[in-house]
Amino acid sequence: MTVCTDRYPLLYAKKITRQFMALTNLDVECFCLTDRSNEVGDWATALKLPIKSDGWWNKVNLFSSDMPDGWILYLDIDMVLMHNFDHEILWAISQQKNVACISDAIHWMGEKFSSSFMLLKSGSEEHIFNKFRKEHNSLRGQEGGDQVWVGPQISDVLYIDEQYPNLKKNLKFHVAKVNGTKITFPKTLDPAIKILDCGGNPKPHQLSMLPYVKNNWHDIS
Repeated sequence: MTVCTDRYPLLYAKKITRQFMALTNLDVECFCLTDRSNEVGDWATALKLPIKSDGWWNKVNLFSSDMPDGWILYLDIDMVLMHNFDHEILWAISQQKNVACISDAIHWMGEKFSSSFMLLKSGSEEHIFNKFRKEHNSLRGQEGGDQVWVGPQISDVLYIDEQYPNLKKNLKFHVAKVNGTKITFPKTLDPAIKILDCGGNPKPHQLSMLPYVKNNWHDIS
């Protein structure tokens, strides 16, 4: 499942969906929650947003009972998928928690929960969506965004990175070297890293000079 709204072109959702399907051996269906359903091709089934909000707040729609039945794997569309991670998905599902994620890279605003990669049992935390339905107009622009608001409302989150620390790494905070305002990115990555999170800037379309982004994002049609 991806969410693509507002400023992101559908190309982003298409690329990560195509790459996931090329890597996985699991039997899955692909969906894209979007405000531009007519732009979604045969790479996914378009889903209308139960509530149209701003930017990352649209991700809270994933907690609606209107979502497809079963387990939902949600991926932020500015991530680069490099290796198969079926094992980690199946392990997380086996732990029988309603929500699993990977810890936020910097525990933004003191919140460990991150919404960039989530495994959800469909409809199991609908109270979050119901609260969002009532409050979404007042939440727009709230500091910290969706994950800082959602995290405290989940009583028992499984943090997959505590078992698999190399599943996902943040490009700026885990991989790059930062010296003042200068950021230097390595030409190669530790092969143990399976997902590269490009949250913030630069985005994957600006990183064609990095072979691991070119091969796993730019070259995906």
